[in-house]
Amino acid sequence: MKNPLKNNNFFELFRNGDKKAFDEMFLLYYKELCRFAIVFLNDRDDSEEVVQKLFVRLWEKRKHITQPENTKSFLYKSVYNECLKHLKSNATREKYNLKFALQSKMDGNCTETSDLSAFLPHLKNAIDKLPAKCREIFVLHKLEGYTQKEISEILGISTKTIENQIAIGISKLRTELKPFLHLLSMFLM
Repeated sequence: MKNPLKNNNFFELFRNGDKKAFDEMFLLYYKELCRFAIVFLNDRDDSEEVVQKLFVRLWEKRKHITQPENTKSFLYKSVYNECLKHLKSNATREKYNLKFALQSKMDGNCTETSDLSAFLPHLKNAIDKLPAKCREIFVLHKLEGYTQKEISEILGISTKTIENQIAIGISKLRTELKPFLHLLSMFLM
């Protein structure tokens, strides 16, 4: 079968919403992209989900995609990036699942569990009181798990500024949450 993606007009057809061009790309690459994703994710269902999401995103953003020099390389690089996002998302979720598991098993001590219940609303209020840019950076870094470099790229500001804003946020939270410093330190891990 002749590869329809070698046609120079393919991406123009795809960008203009030609469903057939999209379907051909999907059928041609879906299985091999799933096999590629399994290398990173070690899970067939997650791999299929990542590849499916990629194709959905490609279709939704098709008008903004420039024609790559090599379609196959473009798709593999896109799957690789999606796998990294998936792993990062899972790592962040696992980090917080672990924190909550640890918190709920704090030696079975009712006092510490009630301290935690009292702490969470205070934490939310303290984060809400941070200056807007500081709060945005703090949430991206500490709650969503982005690195300082990634935040720098997202917001278009230097990593030194990111570092300073995180330090300011932590300092303000420590001041605001003095009665809960033992819980705050666990949260900031």
